[in-house]
Amino acid sequence: MKAITKVHKAKKTLSTPRNKYTPDQREKALKYYLLGLNMIEISKLLDGLPIRQLEKWQMIHQWTALKNCKPIKQRALELKQSGKSTKEISEILKISSVTIWRYTKTDPEK
Repeated sequence: MKAITKVHKAKKTLSTPRNKYTPDQREKALKYYLLGLNMIEISKLLDGLPIRQLEKWQMIHQWTALKNCKPIKQRALELKQSGKSTKEISEILKISSVTIWRYTKTDPEK
């Protein structure tokens, strides 16, 4: 009887090289983030940089701590108390009306 032996050939896989992102790309992404753009918009501006990579940078470098929302929130509350509508405030501050609604909804005086 002949012994049956199997010869396993090593599969040749083509590994794709990892993307290398420059510090310049990260700085631009941070600048856009601090201007108030969301991750999808930043990704489009940076020629399709993966959103997941932007999220990693956001966590690692603590971008949310750098974002100074208090003055905008305070301004929104002042405008709301002066009688402006949510839509008017969003046009004045150039931010989403949903964000304005959220800022004014969480007013501690209410």
